[in-house]
Amino acid sequence: MKLVTGGAGFIGAAVVRSLLHRGQDVRIVDDLSKASPSPVPMEVEHLTGDIADPQVCARAMKNADVCFHLAAKIGGIGYFHRYPADILDQNNQMLSTLFRAATDEGAKVAYVSSSMVFERAEEFPTSEGAIDRFPPPFSAYGFSKLVGEWYCRAFHEQFGTPFAIARPFNAYGPGEQPEKEPGLAHVIPDLIAKVLEGERPVTLFGDGSQTRSFTYVDDVADAIVRIGLDPRADGQDFNIGTGVETSVRELLRLVWRACGRTGEPEVRSGDPLPVDVPRRVPDVRKIEQVLGWRARVTLEEGLQRTVDWHRALARDKA
Repeated sequence: MKLVTGGAGFIGAAVVRSLLHRGQDVRIVDDLSKASPSPVPMEVEHLTGDIADPQVCARAMKNADVCFHLAAKIGGIGYFHRYPADILDQNNQMLSTLFRAATDEGAKVAYVSSSMVFERAEEFPTSEGAIDRFPPPFSAYGFSKLVGEWYCRAFHEQFGTPFAIARPFNAYGPGEQPEKEPGLAHVIPDLIAKVLEGERPVTLFGDGSQTRSFTYVDDVADAIVRIGLDPRADGQDFNIGTGVETSVRELLRLVWRACGRTGEPEVRSGDPLPVDVPRRVPDVRKIEQVLGWRARVTLEEGLQRTVDWHRALARDKA
């Protein structure tokens, strides 16, 4: 049995689909606070609850051989600044309960970390080894994700708990919706909503020179599942991304074209947010060399799929 915590969420739902495609038996546990609009597949066992609750977590972990841990308090940059205490406190509660339950059950933890652990890195592209060469993150979210990586290693060292660490870089795609307030969700759903709703000029946080390596959600899920199931990944950490660096301004141009707009978008630079990392791009050679994994979906193709999904969702709501 494969357990996916947060399995009704954006990336979690994609991980579930990838596991089902591989013929795996899947159970999810999710409190539905960040549920995807798509229903949980009928063949998936679904427990509703908070994995910070030891009883819920123990029930979810029963007979699981691998736990894909995605449940977390998460959002865009604005979300990180509004709810730092909730993020740090609740994510750590989940980690403590989950690692105890996994250790008791003898399950491997495939821990889904974040590129935010590299918040203060000054090496680009950033390799897995940079985690030891630069200071820890400033943001509560980035720090909570780094703490999860320490949980992996500490529980393995003391109890032998098997683990592997997946570190996605800027997942996007169908299934992730914008929030009413910009910055609470991630940048791609925010920009798509602004363009489709006719915001002119389009407001960015800062000047739009920030760069990211945007990775389509199905590619991210495929990599996470491979890391969780392949014994060659045991005890290791892997960056997940395209390795392609794209600025937020260039991203807006691509979103603009995917939405069928012509010409160039007019841009207004808003106030930058603190801890909005200016540059983030992964070195992805390790996952290619060890597991033979490589991202398949280009940013242009992924954005078109995502825009089409947003349009279909709007039609369904109309």
